[in-house]
Amino acid sequence: MRKSVVIKQTPTHLCVNDDCYSMRNIVDASVEELTWKDHLLRMLGLGILTASILFFMLVGELPYAEYLPAVGFVAGALLALLTSAKYVLRIEYNHQDDTGVQWLAIAKSGKKTDKLLFEQHVAQLKQLLVS
Repeated sequence: MRKSVVIKQTPTHLCVNDDCYSMRNIVDASVEELTWKDHLLRMLGLGILTASILFFMLVGELPYAEYLPAVGFVAGALLALLTSAKYVLRIEYNHQDDTGVQWLAIAKSGKKTDKLLFEQHVAQLKQLLVS
């Protein structure tokens, strides 16, 4: 996981870390502060995913295999909690294929300073999108 977020904005592209997005395809931008509900949903999703993988792959082959999905659920939920971020920089991006317009989370961070950086870039993006 990256320690810091690097955002480079030019008149034609918005680059976040190693990913670049064309400015002509960006429709809107926002900064979102994630709540406990968001973290809980992520924990449940990753926990269910790891439990189901272990259930379908290992049940019946190992001794005490019936307990592995529960252990996988707890491990997945803990992994989701440990890798969670508090602030998310999102853009509404118009893809060139049949996907259409979607909100993409392009950067995440738990630092208050990064939230201020995100808000600064959102303001710049909105100013460019209006003109």
